[in-house]
Amino acid sequence: MHLTERQDAVTNARASRRILKELIDAFLLEDLFSFSTKGKIVDISEKEYYCHISLQSDEMLYEVPLNKEKSFVFTVRRSVLQPYRMSQNEVYLIDKPSKLMQSMEPLDVIKALMDLASDFHPYPTEKLERFCEEISTAIQQTALAMEANESLPEKYDLSLLHTERIASFRDRPFHPTAKAKMGWNAEEYRKYSPEYSREIKLKWVALHRAYIRSGTNADEALLWQLLQEEEKKRLNDAFDKAGVSKSDYMAFPIHPWQKQHVLSDLYRNEIDQKICVPLSVETGGMVATSSLRSLAHLEQRRFHLKLPIGIYSLGASRLLPPRYFINGEKGQQLLQRVKEKNKEIDKQLFLCNEIHWWTFRNKGNDLFSDKPGHLAFQIREYPKELNDSSDISLLPMAAFANNYLRGHRHPFALWLNKKGKDLTSENIRLLFRELCEAFFQLSLRLLSYGIMPELHGQNVVLILDKYRLKGFLLRDHDTVRIFPRWMETKGLNDPEYVIRKDTPNTLIHQSPESFLAYFQTLGIQVNLYSIVDALSTSYGIDEFEFWQEVKESFIQTLCEIDIPDQHRSIIHELFFQRKSWPVKKVLHPLLMRTGSGGGSMPSSIGTIRNPFQ
Repeated sequence: MHLTERQDAVTNARASRRILKELIDAFLLEDLFSFSTKGKIVDISEKEYYCHISLQSDEMLYEVPLNKEKSFVFTVRRSVLQPYRMSQNEVYLIDKPSKLMQSMEPLDVIKALMDLASDFHPYPTEKLERFCEEISTAIQQTALAMEANESLPEKYDLSLLHTERIASFRDRPFHPTAKAKMGWNAEEYRKYSPEYSREIKLKWVALHRAYIRSGTNADEALLWQLLQEEEKKRLNDAFDKAGVSKSDYMAFPIHPWQKQHVLSDLYRNEIDQKICVPLSVETGGMVATSSLRSLAHLEQRRFHLKLPIGIYSLGASRLLPPRYFINGEKGQQLLQRVKEKNKEIDKQLFLCNEIHWWTFRNKGNDLFSDKPGHLAFQIREYPKELNDSSDISLLPMAAFANNYLRGHRHPFALWLNKKGKDLTSENIRLLFRELCEAFFQLSLRLLSYGIMPELHGQNVVLILDKYRLKGFLLRDHDTVRIFPRWMETKGLNDPEYVIRKDTPNTLIHQSPESFLAYFQTLGIQVNLYSIVDALSTSYGIDEFEFWQEVKESFIQTLCEIDIPDQHRSIIHELFFQRKSWPVKKVLHPLLMRTGSGGGSMPSSIGTIRNPFQ
């Protein structure tokens, strides 16, 4: 579906306002450009040039002075995680001497800050100009996502394939550039993004086996199992045509964008030396999931194929460095050992199998260089018992954070409907409470073992058995964070992650504060609060009502669950007694980034007032 010129203009305006809200909310949260320290609530009746701004009963007018003559003003509401969030998605630049108000677009805001607030920030001009490019791309591609949203079916099922698509519309919550896929034009966005859900045909190369690193128990036969008989024949014929044998070379699937834009330049020497041999064949049957790098198999739905794409998203290139796979294997083994030790965890936790992976092995066998991460793949295997049962539905928690769909079209409403419940405020809150309690039961049990998977909504998949919450399926095991002191009390050994010794790491923690911070930020603020935000927007229920469910279900679970009392006491102190919580900062690190990011989103830890107090 392509929009008319008039529809296009309306959609672009809506996309711009959506990005503007994400931008201003992030400025307020991180106090960028002194939005919080210099900003203040002002009386709307104070100045005559405010007269055309109307406020609802729960709204206030917020002013950020830029200099003695100019200020930004916009409407805000009180919020759970930060004092204020933007409400009407309009920013005005006030010129006080002339009493004129000018409506601002996102790029106008940034450029005004560059011109008028240079004393408020440490960012070089070139970093801000790059940021402007990402914001511009985010607006354009948000408009494309809105176009795709119009083609979503009115009715759908809670299958993993469809709810992956639903989850992709929000992308990483509360990140202004999350929708920007730097390197894709509009045509490529429509071809390869999960929002459009179009079939993707894989390209292939043959890679010499002497230059391959693989998982300890990686099974190459699994790759061929994903192909139809006719595709296997064509791939074998392509080997023959290229004059290479399968005994000396292995078939490597390549994302079509990666082959067209990255491979021929980055691997020119290897291609010239016949270490890497492009094959004149393509196979189909894949579709993008919410993580972009992971493609779902349309026929064999137990399998996803994870491939690198050299675009920039969330401030980092979407690589697959070998250390990710190595640490993923170690993380999976660690989670499996915890399942064996604890019956309740074993009952509630399921794991994707991520041991089948292969990457290019470069000279020197450097696990930290970017190049091997551009030629790699993983076959993710979903548990057979979940895939084969017609009673089981799988859906990522991130699907509930979708803030494009409303009312009965939202996946939360569909879940309620499948459970035979009416779409009422009370039923929405009760089901959300049920979700929180189950999520906290698993999370706190894992925490007590000194284990913290990355529990944001994309990694955590709900398992519904006849639409009753059965448990959680985890994927992407490469960032299972650990607290060795608590692990030792449970008889767990150090997984010996591959990490750089000369830079800070986020996998191994020596204090409960830094360890638990990743649950407070990713598990609660990014995952659960994004669902709160979406449900509040969709159903007009105050977010503080949902947050009360989060708080009450957490304290109830913490009190009732069987974990060591010492751990319980520490968790209670950090979550309820401390004056502040950690928070993920995304814009400041983005504006200070260097290099490719090694495949990881730039971020750092700041503080917010304790939202449980």
